[in-house]
Amino acid sequence: MFSAPVAYILATCYSVDVLSSLLSSPQDCWLDWGVNIGRHCFSDYPLVASAAMRPDPWQSYPLFLPWMNGEPWVVEYPAAAMIPHLLFGLPAKWLGVPRMGLITYLLALTLAVLSPAAWATRGARGLEKLLVILALGIVAVPAWAVVDRGNSAGFAIPVALAFLVALSRRRWLVVAITVVLCAMVKPQFAVLVAVLFAARQWRLGALALVGVATSNVVAYLFWPRYFPETITRSVHNLLHNTHISQGLLSPVNVSFGRGLLFMPDNIEAYYKGGRISANFLHEPRMLIGYVILALAVSSVLLLGRRIPPVMAGIVMLATGTLFPPQINYYYLAFSLPIAALIIRNPDGPPGTGILDRLAIDGGRRRGVGLCVALAAALSIAQIPIPGAVSYIDIPGQMGARGVVGTTMVVQTTVVLAPIFWFIACIVIIFSYARRRASCGDERTAKLAHGRVARGT
Repeated sequence: MFSAPVAYILATCYSVDVLSSLLSSPQDCWLDWGVNIGRHCFSDYPLVASAAMRPDPWQSYPLFLPWMNGEPWVVEYPAAAMIPHLLFGLPAKWLGVPRMGLITYLLALTLAVLSPAAWATRGARGLEKLLVILALGIVAVPAWAVVDRGNSAGFAIPVALAFLVALSRRRWLVVAITVVLCAMVKPQFAVLVAVLFAARQWRLGALALVGVATSNVVAYLFWPRYFPETITRSVHNLLHNTHISQGLLSPVNVSFGRGLLFMPDNIEAYYKGGRISANFLHEPRMLIGYVILALAVSSVLLLGRRIPPVMAGIVMLATGTLFPPQINYYYLAFSLPIAALIIRNPDGPPGTGILDRLAIDGGRRRGVGLCVALAAALSIAQIPIPGAVSYIDIPGQMGARGVVGTTMVVQTTVVLAPIFWFIACIVIIFSYARRRASCGDERTAKLAHGRVARGT
């Protein structure tokens, strides 16, 4: 409600491109893939799909993209992460209608990112259903950011929701399966297995790790001609990513490193006329996320059963998403499943959320509930910030070189999201380190689950 009038004033009175500020510039048809819809190509799909349909996707690709400084593009996706693009793109190529592959892919992606809203509405009553659909679906910026880019990260959203619900109900086998599925979509989610070890589910945790490794290796058999050399080429491309450092200072980078260094970056920009050197705090920027990940995993493992599994899952889901040095803004869609559980308790009566039972813990953990709710809210409802405007270049379309125009954008509150998730993770860990979850809370959870199972 606050974001809408601010966006309206900026757009009508100052000619700010609000949609490009919140999402991205719509002119992304750098090449003619045959899938453009107007001036938009949902570029993450055609880029990866065109590579996935080659015998060896990890060979150097003669694609000269605007941000690559004249270097040919190489695929950094592992094999499992490219399977969705292959499953939608290959049949469309065989039929000679590449745009059909894009449309069906986008429909599936839209259903995936809207699944938390659909699930949460079942716990709402009356007008609350409409508000939930609006907040978690229709006006949720991360949901449409995923669709706008056509990025397969959206397929991890329903799996992450199942992961959190299974943790709430202590369905450990389902938790292990969802960890494997999440890691297939994006390998960084393999860190979610720490929740199983924290719950002292050693055997299932080990099986989940084996499943993650096996599924990611077996996925390379979809490109059998150069197997197993494709594995080494894929690892080489990932380790020798030459353009990560170019995006570390990008306003769409929502990693922990970018968020925690936001103030030093702005001070440096103030004294350097608005520009920051690419080498400014480069080493800390690359390492901060990994240090936070190590501390979060260690803390969750040490807390063990002192911390409720679903709260440990929230910590690891946030940390596992935001720890890489460069992580694009659409990854904030991970907050949608967390927000769905804030709205609806899987085992509670209608109108109650997971924080009512676990985070608040009889009124003694209001700080935990407040921090998690604020982090989720700032991730979903991003607000354009009135102030200094900037102009972003629009690169040449359909293979044309150079810059064809500019558009005026402003900064948004997206930069605050990693800061608030960092604070939320710290508050959760310290709260349960200081005082473990009460036995009454555990008994309430089991009784509620029994009532749901009996249909009462």
